[in-house]
Amino acid sequence: MTYLTEMQTDLEFQQVLLKVQESLTVNEVQDLVFLCSELLSLKDLSTMSSAGQLFSLLENRDLLSREDPSLLLELLRILKRNSLIRSLTSEEVMPTNGTTYSRLISTYRQFLYELSESICEQDLKNIKFLLLKTLSRKKLEKDTTLLQLFLEMEKEGLLDENNLDFLQKIIADINPSLGKRIIQYKTESFKIDIVKEQVNRLNLTEGADVASRDQSQNSVTENAEIPQYEMKGDKRGVCLIINNYDFKKCRLRDRDGTDIDKKSLEVVFEWLGFEVVTKQNCDRHQILQVLRDLAARDHTSADCVVCCVLSHGKIEGILGVDGKIATYRELIETLSPSQCPSLFKKPKLFFIQACRGTNDQPAALPQIFPDDEVMPVSDAAVPRDSIPEMADYLLAMSTVPNYVSYREKHHGTWFIQSLCYHLKMLVPKGYDLLSILTQVNSDVSKKTDKSGLKKQMPQPEFTLTKRVVFPPPKTHTP
Repeated sequence: MTYLTEMQTDLEFQQVLLKVQESLTVNEVQDLVFLCSELLSLKDLSTMSSAGQLFSLLENRDLLSREDPSLLLELLRILKRNSLIRSLTSEEVMPTNGTTYSRLISTYRQFLYELSESICEQDLKNIKFLLLKTLSRKKLEKDTTLLQLFLEMEKEGLLDENNLDFLQKIIADINPSLGKRIIQYKTESFKIDIVKEQVNRLNLTEGADVASRDQSQNSVTENAEIPQYEMKGDKRGVCLIINNYDFKKCRLRDRDGTDIDKKSLEVVFEWLGFEVVTKQNCDRHQILQVLRDLAARDHTSADCVVCCVLSHGKIEGILGVDGKIATYRELIETLSPSQCPSLFKKPKLFFIQACRGTNDQPAALPQIFPDDEVMPVSDAAVPRDSIPEMADYLLAMSTVPNYVSYREKHHGTWFIQSLCYHLKMLVPKGYDLLSILTQVNSDVSKKTDKSGLKKQMPQPEFTLTKRVVFPPPKTHTP
């Protein structure tokens, strides 16, 4: 293609965009801004006043071009502008052959858009009334659209892909049929998560079998044919510990005993040769930011990275001390190869002290523990998605799905204390990490409270491709 021909083709594509711009209403432009809010920064979108500005920004971000106009077609499809799509694809500059929708707009954002299309003006007024004590009056002005309200709710941490409960409560009070649609969407999304988890379990089961064989044979040499990650770097790596104790701001109980876990982890991982970095009482933003800071480091000379998170939790993930949730996927994807290239093909090890459900809550047995000093308490949470579809991750959870894990005020948590003990005992003997975690499983499964009713079973999930074997430290025990 000659330079002149290329310029002509570029001009034709810009004419197509101009045609689209002239065909859209003001409300449709606002709809496009909402739909693109996951692709562009809110700061950029806040000053958006025309479709032309939006298209220019998408082009600058390499999300839209004459070679790949699929995002434009996807957006128009969501807006149900089918006649405009037919008109555009009849143009030579946007042929139908080979052109598919880009699927860049998430199912979650499409669902919110479709929900907004079903809300009448009176329903919107009622929604704003219910939000009077939640959002500022300025954000509830007469001309504020429902999609703009959704964005404000997301900013406040009241709404996200994994948390539709608050929205469901408001909508169901005003329009029960739409409330049922939200429930249906949550159910379908959960089923998709279950399918993904079952696929992951196939690999996890195979890995667990290997670890079990290793333990029963009690022989390191028989594992020689299974490769292990290199542990010969100048530094073993960074061990980040996020220790959340003070939850007064969100009216949750303080996590008494967590400092015992923190100290145990600091001692053991320093002994193993790690640079230990401890962060205290992090809110959601700070949790993700310290992980981003960790990802920004140069890990070229390191062997691996460790992240220990000690906190309360809910169904969607870990709670910051502000009561807002950082999902498990958000935690671990901060260290993905795209975010941290220097950790590519190196093990990324996460140890999470939090429950994975609410079954067997300690509050059900107050008569058994009249002295609160010895009463185990839980940090309940259920991660709906955890290990990402990437290699070289370990996510060691303190308990299996749907059950709590326990923390004692003067002894720390069952899981973390057992983990630290067995690292000290078994690393010098050459045991790999999965074999050590198998022993932790065995140890914790035998623990119970004074009533004999509280039980706990840890569970590692992983996409490790080799064995993790820490070189024995020079001193036998820390």
